[in-house]
Amino acid sequence: MTSCGVKHICCALIICILNAALIEANGPAGGGGTGIILRVRKADGSMGKIQITDQESTTLSSVLNTFQGDNSKPRTSIDCSIANKKISDTNQPLSAFGLKNGSLISIIPPKRTKDDVSKEKEEKKKPSIRYTAFDPYPDLARSSHSAASRRNRALSRLPSKRSMSYGDIANLQSFMHVIEPQPTGPITRIYMCSIGAQRFKDSCTIEPTKKQLKATQGKAKARIHNKCALLFGAVNKERVDQSSMKARTSLSTPLYELKMCNVVKVHAVWEPPQSPKKSGEEYDPSSLIEGEEVERAKKLALALGMKPVGWMYSYSDGRQGGNEDDNGSAEDSLPVFGKDIIIGAKGQIENMLRFGQEEGCKYVTLALDSKSGAAEAFQMSDTSVQMVAEGVLALPKKSEAKRFVKTMESISVDSKETKDLDTVFCLVNTAMLSHDGSLSGKANANSIKKTGALTNKTKKILLANLNGDSDDDETLLSELCNFN
Repeated sequence: MTSCGVKHICCALIICILNAALIEANGPAGGGGTGIILRVRKADGSMGKIQITDQESTTLSSVLNTFQGDNSKPRTSIDCSIANKKISDTNQPLSAFGLKNGSLISIIPPKRTKDDVSKEKEEKKKPSIRYTAFDPYPDLARSSHSAASRRNRALSRLPSKRSMSYGDIANLQSFMHVIEPQPTGPITRIYMCSIGAQRFKDSCTIEPTKKQLKATQGKAKARIHNKCALLFGAVNKERVDQSSMKARTSLSTPLYELKMCNVVKVHAVWEPPQSPKKSGEEYDPSSLIEGEEVERAKKLALALGMKPVGWMYSYSDGRQGGNEDDNGSAEDSLPVFGKDIIIGAKGQIENMLRFGQEEGCKYVTLALDSKSGAAEAFQMSDTSVQMVAEGVLALPKKSEAKRFVKTMESISVDSKETKDLDTVFCLVNTAMLSHDGSLSGKANANSIKKTGALTNKTKKILLANLNGDSDDDETLLSELCNFN
């Protein structure tokens, strides 16, 4: 036998084997066999698969109803196409269309009604969710992820494209904020005024009077009014290593070569007007960032050589102990919740608008436990401040004020798309030390009443010195240096 004849025989055997494999994969039209797998392109452009074992008893309409989607409107009739041919009667069995293993069925999207068009126009007219048009950190700015997602889904439905490529998916991920821990911030440590902090804690805790104790036979408890306040001070530079210097020699490192860092020194604590609330309720931040009173306080601070360097608030909801439902794991054991993140970020944005990006970002948040008096200092991460500016983080409802918050846009955490944000990613731990502020007055003395007016003692001291009846310049200076 010639070599040409052997080649013909081999080709014939290969063709027979391929035909047998195709027949076995497709199965008989009547339904005896392993069946076939059909691909279905949904109306939104996504793909699905379904296995059919009996083409005679299965109609095309039943397959289409399976892929109609839970979020889509119920449709009495679903249009589709097979091999670029529109099917008019979908009640026929699948065997009538000559489908094979891997055949593609494309569901045709329904025509848009006038109501759908009007709804789209209304959505476009809605105001932007952005808090401000200013970008605190332009390098971290992102466009709307939901708008990009809608645009990509619409493009994937085009006949020329048919589906999203890997490049489209990667491009869509670029619209998401990447949430990562931030180890350091612009401030290395904060020196908190001990006089102002103690005065703020005392104003949050109202002890019962003697009459109340006598009426309740000593059972009256202290009332807690949680508050918030602005911190006025200055940003200075000092050496990172503050330990006592060893004996210097000619080989010692010169002082000018030692590493320096930025520190915040708080000299005054100012409480804005706040509406009275029931004992234990959250603080009222409505007058903390905007308003006539806060603007007047900022102008006075600038005249005295100070500027806003942060804010502080008190809490009494036992958030450090965790919830009762977490079996003691203390999942919510964090002094800063979603609301506090947003208020702090808004204050920093206002500071950056006023003093510039480089100086305004030096802004610190202090959280104080009204019951124990324990305080912790934090800085907001750059990504969290940018997300608040874009409206990705919005104020949660009162019932949702917890450690985990919902975002308005999808974000990327550990390379996973989600809308649940752990606020611990928004915080930068900051060291806190104590000192006596130069504009906080004397310790254990208060120059103003609870209503905000000066006490009678303070009025007498000021009038006596202004009228020349007293020569105690030191007392007058200490009273005038009391920012409160």
